[in-house]
Amino acid sequence: MADKNPSKALSVVTRIEMMCDFIEHPAIRTAVEQAVPVSMPRLVGALGFDIPLWVGLGAVGLWAAPDGFSERAGLPWRKCPICGRHCMPQRFAAVQNSDGLKELEDIRHLYAHNYAGEADKEYFCRPRHVLKPNGPVQLTCGATFDGSRLNLDLTHLRNYSRMVKRVLEHFS
Repeated sequence: MADKNPSKALSVVTRIEMMCDFIEHPAIRTAVEQAVPVSMPRLVGALGFDIPLWVGLGAVGLWAAPDGFSERAGLPWRKCPICGRHCMPQRFAAVQNSDGLKELEDIRHLYAHNYAGEADKEYFCRPRHVLKPNGPVQLTCGATFDGSRLNLDLTHLRNYSRMVKRVLEHFS
């Protein structure tokens, strides 16, 4: 029997969003203030946290939540007119305000199958939903893809988290 309850997927989204809370926690801010040398920017990156990498991998997890739900709920596969494949965003095409899933599809490939947010010729050998090699492309999360690099921050991860939650809550 198909599992049409999105609660597990919503839980994953909430836990991914908690990465933002961790980085913004007062203890981390204090550590930055106390441990980063005065000559360096007072950012968590100075302590070795690569925020764009974390956020990119978080976006991969946000992609995985609706993908896992759609498989378990038995949402129908539809061939995508953009990529020509049976991609996850196409399973949610009927859900209002789900266009951000197309961005997550591209970001997933950019971070999980490429080099942490850097697009190369190989990345663009296949059609992409939103990201284009001639950039810039303004994303719904507020980030800009310049045609070769995507630099995400915590605000972008929170924006994608909210979008994925709205899409999944459509099935509640």
